[in-house]
Amino acid sequence: MDNDVSILVVEDVRSTRFALVRMLSKQGISEIHEAENGKQALELLKKYRIDLVLLDVMMPEVDGHEVLETMKADADLRDIPVIMVTAVDDTESAVKCIETGAEDYLTKPFNPVLLRARMFASLEKKRLRDIEKEYLNMYDSATGLPNQRFFLQRLTEQIHRNKRHPSLFAVLAVRIGKYNQLFETLGRNAANQYLIKRGEQLKNILPNDALLARSGENTFAVLLFDLPSAARGDAAAIKIYESLSGPLYLEKHEITGRVNVGVVYNHPPYYTNPETMFRDAGLAASRVGPRGGFKIFDDTLHQEAMRRLELEPDLRNALNNSEFTMYYQPIVSLKSGDVKGYEALLRWMHPKKGIILPEKFISIAEDTGFIIPLGKWAIYEVCRQAAQWENSLGEDNNFTISINISAHQFGTSDFLFVLQDALEKTGARSRYINLELTETALIENTERLSEILAELGRLDVGTSIDDFGKGYCSLNYLNRFPFDTLKIDQSLIHRIHDTPRNQAIVGSTIELAHRLGMKVVAEGIETEDEVKTLQQMNCEYGQGWFYDEPLPGNSAQMLLK
Repeated sequence: MDNDVSILVVEDVRSTRFALVRMLSKQGISEIHEAENGKQALELLKKYRIDLVLLDVMMPEVDGHEVLETMKADADLRDIPVIMVTAVDDTESAVKCIETGAEDYLTKPFNPVLLRARMFASLEKKRLRDIEKEYLNMYDSATGLPNQRFFLQRLTEQIHRNKRHPSLFAVLAVRIGKYNQLFETLGRNAANQYLIKRGEQLKNILPNDALLARSGENTFAVLLFDLPSAARGDAAAIKIYESLSGPLYLEKHEITGRVNVGVVYNHPPYYTNPETMFRDAGLAASRVGPRGGFKIFDDTLHQEAMRRLELEPDLRNALNNSEFTMYYQPIVSLKSGDVKGYEALLRWMHPKKGIILPEKFISIAEDTGFIIPLGKWAIYEVCRQAAQWENSLGEDNNFTISINISAHQFGTSDFLFVLQDALEKTGARSRYINLELTETALIENTERLSEILAELGRLDVGTSIDDFGKGYCSLNYLNRFPFDTLKIDQSLIHRIHDTPRNQAIVGSTIELAHRLGMKVVAEGIETEDEVKTLQQMNCEYGQGWFYDEPLPGNSAQMLLK
């Protein structure tokens, strides 16, 4: 037992207290405090650092039971081990104290050898608890890896070291897809096993001196030291992406998730704040495209982050303040020129900044989780508008309103319930509603996609693949999943009349979609030449500024008449 400990002896009988103090002094205990009653004991516990309490059970006024209960209720005192001191015929009371939280008990008169053994055992248990507590403070219990606190501590040390011995180092944020889906479908243990396996893959490909930590629910942090060049850090990011993008087998399931890697270097001006460098790596990871990859943090991302910082507090209050509205851009028959439907486009009517378009705030909403209540509001609003138009135009008017669905919203377990509830409460007919799903929504929800699309089909709600051709969306999606409509991205439509390559791509896509029983909408039409080219390709529908800009609800309704 370390003699450099502080012990508090609480005993109302002076002779017994003195005997205990002498016994402890002979054993070399350097710091001993005495209290003759419970009240005095609590005062000393607040005043001094105490490692162990020898506490008499039976005392006038405030007895040992009350002192113990007070200590266990106090966050600053509850971890101090307590050995109850009792008369031979009062062991039942001492056992009761142990049930309350005492470490052990001793009976009078004292045996010096037994006293030392009991004290040693109690202090050793506390030491082990402190070690465990420190471990939990610095390590992740699921993966056994260092946690964010540990990582930031080491990053702080590296930043200080770099002032004396400059060298290039990098922080990487590695975000692993599928964790939340596995958590919801297979449970926490399966999700953690998936993360453990991905962590093991990371360990195997990182340099021996690299620091790997679990820094978030589905995120790892990597610290790469003494890089010869930024190219070496880029190569590490690419290797991480390629290695972790492959499938893993878990409980007889083949799991493949998106991998985003954000990289930030300590290029001049050097970082002085570890939290800032850590944050910037995470920001870069969040800006990787829908199929994963890696992105290096730069000033452009920083400027974007500052704009986001300004908008985020306002965004949280915008829904309660009724600042959102829907505009509607016509979807037109290329053959007749008649309006056949609309795409609902969200607008934020900011009280100071004016109209803010979705590309300025949707990513903030997705990162903060605000996209869920905002998406719910959008579904109810579109259903309300559809019901209103039907009441004024009559049910023979075969318009549809398309609404964009975020991957985050589409992946929630109650998505179908929200949609059905909106249809029921607003009285909208499901055939007037069409859901537009982006490539990201398809990639992140592949396992449940067939099930959800089948249910939407039973509800008679239409579905579209949006922005087809913008990213990496495979033609395989058209064959595997029963969508009603294919929307071709405006990047392929722009100047299609004098771009043979785009003509070939769009023409083949339209032909394939028709063979699969899908309608086709061309997005972003701006000229009559584009319209004529698309007509020759038998594209049925189009939308864009050539026909009309997005309109408020009342103006859009006039076109339907």
